[in-house]
Amino acid sequence: MKKIILASVLSLGLITSLSAYELNGELGVKWTGFKTEKKVPVSGTFNDIKLDIKSSDNLSMFLKSSSVSIETSSFESKNPVRNTSIISTLFSLATSKTIKGKILEVDEAEKKLTLEVTMNKVSKLVPMMYEISNGNILAKGTIDILDFDMKSSFLTFAKKCADLHQNKSFSDVNIEFTIPYK
Repeated sequence: MKKIILASVLSLGLITSLSAYELNGELGVKWTGFKTEKKVPVSGTFNDIKLDIKSSDNLSMFLKSSSVSIETSSFESKNPVRNTSIISTLFSLATSKTIKGKILEVDEAEKKLTLEVTMNKVSKLVPMMYEISNGNILAKGTIDILDFDMKSSFLTFAKKCADLHQNKSFSDVNIEFTIPYK
């Protein structure tokens, strides 16, 4: 009888641990901006990303426990000239040195979430769709830089890049993040 009880407790523990969500690697963040009339995409990431997330047996609770802080000076596009241009113009305001994010809502049935993004002391709710595949949660959405009171820095950026962008820079930016879990 003791063996049956022990086996039941161990089995229950194993089943519970299999259904738990726990961070299994580093958060991936990707942005995609657009240039020229043809809306040519330019993508990259940030090198200094701090994620705080708590393990949970529930996907919604796992995601809503997360908060992220991104240093804008760590902007990375694999092009040093572009990095310097964007950091010195778009993120030149003292209040835009850090981007913060927090998942506020998760709709598991519709595979939607709401991310609160704070940049330049302005917070906006960003609707995102997500999918789960191969131990990763991938969420995608779009922000508009102008929504974060960054018109002057965006215009400075657009002017500085006018020749490279053929006089067309877009303020909308696709954002996505990947949370690896086990």
